[in-house]
Amino acid sequence: MSEHTAEYVLVNDLVRRLAPAFPEAIPIFFWSTREGNLTAVESMSTLTFRVVTCFARRPKIESLDADSILMKVNRELLDYCRASADVGIPVLAGLPIVKSLHLLRLTSPCNWFDLATFNGLDGEFYVEINLNGKIAARPRSIRVRALNDREMKKVIEGSKILTWDCAVEGFRAIRRTMSSHSGMPGAFSFPFFFGGYKPFHIVLPIGSR
Repeated sequence: MSEHTAEYVLVNDLVRRLAPAFPEAIPIFFWSTREGNLTAVESMSTLTFRVVTCFARRPKIESLDADSILMKVNRELLDYCRASADVGIPVLAGLPIVKSLHLLRLTSPCNWFDLATFNGLDGEFYVEINLNGKIAARPRSIRVRALNDREMKKVIEGSKILTWDCAVEGFRAIRRTMSSHSGMPGAFSFPFFFGGYKPFHIVLPIGSR
């Protein structure tokens, strides 16, 4: 399956898990000329928010009879996480725990990982998830664990409180940072934004200004 297919399940899972603490969660895919335009900014101007960025990962298998699935973590994801941390937005990676497309459902179980826990790393690696729940990394020297609901809430509550205009500028700043990594001009020149690595965001209203 593609990351976009996995995304349909992951959005549903994350919104459901956040609902007790954040019942008004808004899932978005950010376009600077849509969610970031003047009309959107004005319509959100009376509220404050926390925001969490999410990367959908597709489950990989090594064979049809494998008893585990793999999640790849790329250097680009880690670079994005560091750029996002600079504007106060945490970044999660999510994965449906299914080994076949025909088993995928909106209610499929999902695992979530805080990419900030891998900030000391500079290359790609794999997270291996046994279908009985055991989690390890390849290479084994990397420590990895999935977030439970309480830990996920704590990650988000540690994020910056933003107005929508500040959030929009934050998204744009991240894209400029990622573009500068490529040495190419323009906010969308970095190939990161043309492949499967396009995040969605969960916007969490927390009060009025």
